Amino acid sequence: MTIVRGVRIMAAPCCGAQYAFPRYVSMNFSAFEYWTDGWREWSLMPNDEGLRRCKCGQLVLTKDMISIEKPAAPSADDDESNELPFMDHVPDDLLPECISKASSEDMEVAARLGYWRHLNHEYRDRYRQHRDAEEAAIKSAWVAANPDRRTWWDKFLRRKPPEYRRPQNSPFTYPAFEPTDVQLQNMQRLSKVLFDRWDTSRKGYVIDLVDLYREQGRFDEAELVISAMEIKTDDITGQLILKLIKERQPAPMRYRM
Repeated sequence: MTIVRGVRIMAAPCCGAQYAFPRYVSMNFSAFEYWTDGWREWSLMPNDEGLRRCKCGQLVLTKDMISIEKPAAPSADDDESNELPFMDHVPDDLLPECISKASSEDMEVAARLGYWRHLNHEYRDRYRQHRDAEEAAIKSAWVAANPDRRTWWDKFLRRKPPEYRRPQNSPFTYPAFEPTDVQLQNMQRLSKVLFDRWDTSRKGYVIDLVDLYREQGRFDEAELVISAMEIKTDDITGQLILKLIKERQPAPMRYRM
């Protein structure tokens, strides 16, 4: 369960403007959908890399915000945190501008990761429509082959009708993934930056690098990087991406935890 208790006061490193940030007591990263590119649909926690725009116009990362210590026991009159604004997320349509104006590699990575996932949303919509249609057809065929033959007596005795279970060996297909030139350009630059970080033993984003290679069809490079990782048997994301690499499948994939 995600529990928030009060706020933290944080100052922007650019101009010192103060903002209120939720003070998390516990965090729950559950979501309705998980995707191999790191996107979480209907997530209980923020689903971005912490890129924000300050009211002075500068882009900042939440990890660079400066914590402002509050008095040990402030009075209700002295506590101004309730009047402080929360920092707005950067809209997806402004991510290209954020990339061009990024003042650091970390900021460029945050913007490009967000842009990568944003550009995959069109495929996510097609994927859902395709999967829903296929599952509906499978269920319809099962219902036709397993009609409810209960007599009135069976119903009187409250005997249950046939219960649908997805038949084994039913097809599981999804639309082809064909990234646009804009997607490829962003993925190529982002994978270059992340590979340089990985090659110099800087932590973070390794599984993202693997999946970027996979979505570009660069399966040998994806296999090289993931082979250096310790993918545990209970690592659902890592195991799925490894399976997709072996199948030479570049599509973003939905899964459940």
